[in-house]
Formats: sequence, structure tokens, C-alpha cells
Amino acid sequence: MISNKWFFFLIVICLVSVKFYYLHLSNLNGNYSIQATFGGGADASHYLQIGKNLADFNVYSDTNSAIISESATWRPPFWPFVLSLFLRITTNPLALILLKSVLEVLLLGYILFKFKKDSTISLMYLLPFCFLFVEPQYLKYSITFLSESLTSILIFALTVFFISIKNGKRVNIAIPFLAAFVVLCHPVSVFFVGVLVLIYLIYNWNFNRSKALFQGILFSLIVFSWPCRNAITFDKGFYLTASQGATLAKGWNEKVATDFTNSEGDLADEGINLKYVEPKLVAQSENSVLNLSHLYTLGTKNFISRISFEEMMEIAFKKLTSNFNPFPETPKPGTLETLAVFFRILYLVVFIQMMVRFFSKRKINFNATKDRIYLVLLAIFIGQIIMSVYVYTGLRFNAIYSLSLLFCFIYLNVYPLMNTINKERFYNVNQ
Repeated sequence: MISNKWFFFLIVICLVSVKFYYLHLSNLNGNYSIQATFGGGADASHYLQIGKNLADFNVYSDTNSAIISESATWRPPFWPFVLSLFLRITTNPLALILLKSVLEVLLLGYILFKFKKDSTISLMYLLPFCFLFVEPQYLKYSITFLSESLTSILIFALTVFFISIKNGKRVNIAIPFLAAFVVLCHPVSVFFVGVLVLIYLIYNWNFNRSKALFQGILFSLIVFSWPCRNAITFDKGFYLTASQGATLAKGWNEKVATDFTNSEGDLADEGINLKYVEPKLVAQSENSVLNLSHLYTLGTKNFISRISFEEMMEIAFKKLTSNFNPFPETPKPGTLETLAVFFRILYLVVFIQMMVRFFSKRKINFNATKDRIYLVLLAIFIGQIIMSVYVYTGLRFNAIYSLSLLFCFIYLNVYPLMNTINKERFYNVNQ
């Protein structure tokens, strides 16, 4: 009664409507009032303040003026620059969140259709992948002004471009750009991106060294352009973000082994290690965000040098187990939070599948889509391990991988099942 094409688009519209339903609920709760968005002291408000400063004065600052500020360097630049484009159109918070939502829906749609085109699958076989629109961790952040949802889409785009590399054309100029934008949108992804780009460049080195070298340099130039900007602007060293010292202190202190949780790791006291720094240095740096970030790093290094190897392993193990624990270690009520637990269990399944594949004796075939998916999973897995040990991660920061992990789960498990069912149906019809 209805063609496959229209049935597909009907399902997509229903899934997209779920997002706008949650936007409606959030609006009813007053989350998009001027006071709640621009006036708060939360992370989302800070992004908006920087974006508005860019829109009004073309200066990366949070001072509502053309005066630069160190505190603005606390945020990575990609999302504030995107917000500034929206803020040139409107300053109404509800209109802004709608613009963000439309942008993300269009990007997700484009990525899915690129995957369909590159993998030459039929429209109906694309249908399970459309549930990416309602992945609960992505959905939770997509109705806020935080950067996690856009980062998740950029990582998903990077994943699809990586697995869609053709045998005859092993390099793709979009990959270094996407990889760099991911880091500049959310630096917690830096180790995942680094591992995936390294795999990509090593593979291409034997086929086209000049292009591999060029793309590696291009990626590095884009990523390091921001620390260079900060160093030139403030003359206080290279900082990707001013938060890097605070995140290190939150991940390495005397309370991590007993108090750290995967749901509140970012609420830890970053100043706890300042007692390992000379008080006069702290007093001199109180008016400088970048100097204080340096002291957080210095104090944390001094703390680590004072503890034993066993204590270091205890802290690292605590953060690793918390990172891969799909359950929130402190209560997080809500429908999306409950659904997210189920999806994080699925993502553990794909990590197990990845480990089984790499422990098998079969050689990795880079030209096989499935093996490239396993390489993406390996990069996410290694990236999460390194980042959780180095600083800390948890439910919020791991949410940036949610779309890619769901995509990998569907490709490795649901897509083959659909193929099997279709073959059996074809066989029965022809009997």
C-alpha cells in the first residue's frame, strides 16, 4: 500500500519527531529562557557567551567586548564559532536550539546517505541505521547548548568517511579536516583521533607517501593552530584549552581511588593538588586562568611523584573500571538515562567483538569494510583507555562516541541479520 521509499521517510520523520518532542519538553521546563541560557554559570552558557562575543565583536572572548580574555580559552573553539554563525541570525535561545537541531538532523541525514551510496545498500537496509537519530546519549545533549552532540556527529562522520575509503583511492582529504575539527570541538577525543589518523596514515604510506605526508601535516597544522593562537595571544605557553590542567588535577588526586565516579568525575575539586605548589605561586596566579592551569598541572605532577607505584595503579584501575562501567555510579534519573544504560551495554558487546577479531589469527584486511570498522572500534577503545588514565572520562565525555558505536553495532549485528533473513525469504520464494 506504500512504497519502500515513502515508508522509509515516514519512519525517519517519526524518529526525528522524538528529538523535537524532547525539545518541546525542555522548552516547557524553561531551559531556553534568556536567564537559563545566557545568564547561568554553566558550561553551555559559557559557550553562548563566547559565541555572542564572536558574533558581536569578531573576538574570541567572554567579556561582551573586543577585549580578549584568558577565561574564554577554557573552551575549545569549534562549537563557539558555529554558535556565532547562529547568533548572527538570532539571539533567541529557542530559535538557536532549533537551528542547532536542524543542522544536526541535516548532517546526520547527509552522513547516512553517504554511507548508503558508498556501500551501495538499498534504502530499506539503511533503516536500522536511522535509529541513530534517537540514540539516548546523543539525544540528551542535542537539546542543550553543550558541544557533545555536535562532536558525536563529527566523530560519526569521520567513522563513515574512514570506512568508505575505496580500494582504488585510499586517501580522502576530508579525513584530516574532520579529525582536526573533532579535536577542536572536544579535546577529550584527542587520543582516539590520534590513533585513527595514525592507522590511516600508516596504511597510506606504502601507497602514496606524498599524499599521506601532506594530510598528516594538514591535520597537525589545523589542530596546533589553536594552541599557537593562545601562545601568541597570551605568551603563556601552548594550551589547547585552559582546562587541561584542571582536568588532569581532577583525574589524579588523593580522593580518586575512593570517591571517583563515572557520573560525577567532572565535578571533582581541581584545586585539591594546589597544596603541593608553593603558596606564593598560587597567590601570584589567581588572576590568570592560564597560569592557574599550569599550577594545576605542576601540583598534580608533584602529587604523582609522592605516591607509590601501587597507589598509581589503584587510581588508574579505578578510572578504567569506571570508564567502561555502563551503569551510572551515582543515581541519574530520567527516561533517557535509563535507556542509555542499555545502549552502553551494547557498546561493550562491540568492544568484545573487536577484541575477538584482533585476537584471531586472520590478517587484518584494510580493504574490507568490516575490518575498518574494527579499526575504528580499536581507536575508540585505545583512546578511552589513554584518556581515562591520563585525566578522566565518564558517561558525559564517552557520549561523544555514542553514534559511532551504535553504527558499528548495527553494521556488525543487525545488518548481517537482515541479509540472512532476506536470503532465506528469497530462497523460500524460489522453492
